Amino acid sequence: MKHAIRLNLCIITLLGLTGCATLPKNPNKPVSFSQPPVVEGMLVEHSRAVLANTDPSQSALMLISNNEQAIRWRLALIDSAQQSIDLQVYIWSNDESGRLLLDRIMAASERGVRVRLLVDDMPKDWGDRGTALVGRLPNIQLRRFNPGRVRTGLLARAFQMSTQFKTLNRRMHNKQLIVDGRWGIIGSRNIGNPYFGLSKKYNNRDLDVLITGAVIQEMSADFDEFWNSDATYPGEAMAKHYSERQVEKAVQRFDAAVLKDQELLKQTRIPVAPRNWSDEFARLPEHMVTGTATCFQDSPLVEGDRGIRLIDQIEQLDIGAQNQTCLITPYMIPSKKQFESAAKVITEEKRQIRMLVPSMESNNHTMVHSHYKKYRKRLLKIGVELFEFRGFPSDTLRSDSDTPPVQSEFISLHAKAFILDQRWVLLGSLNMDPRSIKINTENLLLIDAPELAQKLLADFEAMCAPENAWTVTLNEKGKLRWTSSAGERKSQPARNGWQRWSEAFYRLLPVESQL
Repeated sequence: MKHAIRLNLCIITLLGLTGCATLPKNPNKPVSFSQPPVVEGMLVEHSRAVLANTDPSQSALMLISNNEQAIRWRLALIDSAQQSIDLQVYIWSNDESGRLLLDRIMAASERGVRVRLLVDDMPKDWGDRGTALVGRLPNIQLRRFNPGRVRTGLLARAFQMSTQFKTLNRRMHNKQLIVDGRWGIIGSRNIGNPYFGLSKKYNNRDLDVLITGAVIQEMSADFDEFWNSDATYPGEAMAKHYSERQVEKAVQRFDAAVLKDQELLKQTRIPVAPRNWSDEFARLPEHMVTGTATCFQDSPLVEGDRGIRLIDQIEQLDIGAQNQTCLITPYMIPSKKQFESAAKVITEEKRQIRMLVPSMESNNHTMVHSHYKKYRKRLLKIGVELFEFRGFPSDTLRSDSDTPPVQSEFISLHAKAFILDQRWVLLGSLNMDPRSIKINTENLLLIDAPELAQKLLADFEAMCAPENAWTVTLNEKGKLRWTSSAGERKSQPARNGWQRWSEAFYRLLPVESQL
């Protein structure tokens, strides 16, 4: 008891010295659920068109690997919404693309659309005051996933993290958008310029899928599970009451930023104002394929027993793949169990495993790469075919990542997918690293659609081509070699000497379990 009293006194003293602000412990948070799918309107008509003559259990799907198309289809859904928008994302950046999407969501809310926004609390592009302002707008609800109660004061927040590390370390990495209960997007993109080709530093090679059909109801149920979980916190309660003058100034600053953003956006084909997207939807029957899709996700629990993991659900699937597994992941730090499983698949089941991961020059997180590199030789020795994506790929592939006229310094691999036997696709937010597998929450789709799998396999082959990737091999002396259209390298390709130095330093840090 005395120890507990002393600990509480220390906490109170520390919080006082740092002048920290704390969130109210039990704010009002009404339970809400996804609305029934709309029954008429443009989105319904085009959904029926792409689903014509298909089984009611199926969905229509289209891969989105082009970054410009990724933001255009998000805007198309938001601008076309009549009833509801549910958006779940890990990172929402305060940049041109982030503000554009928020501006269009606000426009949807003004015409009566109910909006629910669920954003993880770890990325800090939105402060508590901005979160509260958006969360108090008419027809908009904004919730943060798993926020710490201590919000300011460096020492206080560090103390909070040290005493609640396991709980606060669990972050929501899920990503999905659902509109009117009819259409959705799920994949690996967050909201920010690198995901939509608008960053001058680097843009991603990324992947989403546009969906309509039966699986939308599963996506909605998964969203509701997170939205109503104990781990979410109502955004409107994250800051105290604003005066009308403060609100007016905040709105003016936002409007000014959106207006300035148009200097860049008007040079692109991304529309800066809401518009009618009927022509784009009318062309979808040519591009969408049908198949069966099933949702999987981690439990939103952050304390105690966190329920069944997404990775466990995937491992329990009896897909029956026999010939080939192709894997695309930006962060690869395999566990002992995964090594054993891969070795068994290759040696006993005689199945080919091909992996595409970033080279150091195309990795936006050099620290993760520094801990991946120790596994290269082991992967090759068990028979994995290993390709590392180039940071400076061909113009053809770069055109999917950069949105003209933007040209980034390098291209980073951020797509996450499995292709099994040219029939099944697993696509979503899951990386093959300890953080995704053991710590964060993730979501993905299992899709049984041979035509979609073959399209993605064609993309995989293009990304692995010599002009876009390094083929990693061992020579007769067991030394690593990198080969591409640029020739052969004896050391791993890097953007510059500083990145090589950083990689060597990060490799010394005992942080692998957190990457």
